[in-house]
Amino acid sequence: MRNLRADLEFDGARYSGWQYQPNRPTIQGELESALSRVLQSQSVVYGCGRTDAGVSARCYVANFHADSALPTERLRSGVNHYLPKDIHVRTIKEAPPGFHARFSAREKTYLYHVLLAISPLRRRHAWEYRFPLDVERMRKAVPLFQGSKDFQRFCRTRDANGKCTVKAVTVSQIGDEIQFSVCGDRFLYKMVRRIVGALVACGSGRLTQRDIRAALAGKPHPPFQTAPAQGLLLDSVAY
Repeated sequence: MRNLRADLEFDGARYSGWQYQPNRPTIQGELESALSRVLQSQSVVYGCGRTDAGVSARCYVANFHADSALPTERLRSGVNHYLPKDIHVRTIKEAPPGFHARFSAREKTYLYHVLLAISPLRRRHAWEYRFPLDVERMRKAVPLFQGSKDFQRFCRTRDANGKCTVKAVTVSQIGDEIQFSVCGDRFLYKMVRRIVGALVACGSGRLTQRDIRAALAGKPHPPFQTAPAQGLLLDSVAY
């Protein structure tokens, strides 16, 4: 039985996230369906993590086991033939027996795009934000999120372990687009989107650094929006 690693790129706009859900289009569901047609047997695909509905990926990593001698390039070509055009398998490679796309991952980097304009062409993958944002004010708040912290209350997750190490957060602007980059060892449900939402609220003047500290500690604070899913992109996974 071979353990195979697949690196994918996908546009998540019309999907209900990575994880299989009955009667809903998902990335995992489409990939498993395509694999079963090529291998003539059912394969369970393990992903590097869940993604929310509408989230896309430049490099999403998955692995699966196959009792087949089919060369990896022929397998990749066959799977792509059956996949919809908004999902593409970039590579399939042999992986060590113990490799697991989720549990072997050391860090992930997410990008988030905010658009300070109205753009029918770009809004599919960005948060159209129609108010001014102070980029320097957001950059000054970045250190509040970096390091090893308990993000459980901030993200309102049911995960018993809320400890995450955020290694780097950056904020950059080119023209009318602001890009946030968040790199960490693990991420909880909606964690990146809430980090971006808090930074945007800070950049608009609706939150202070004190408010963000209170939010991270699960204490009362002014409300802020969780950034919409369509602006989020999984950029890379390191092993």
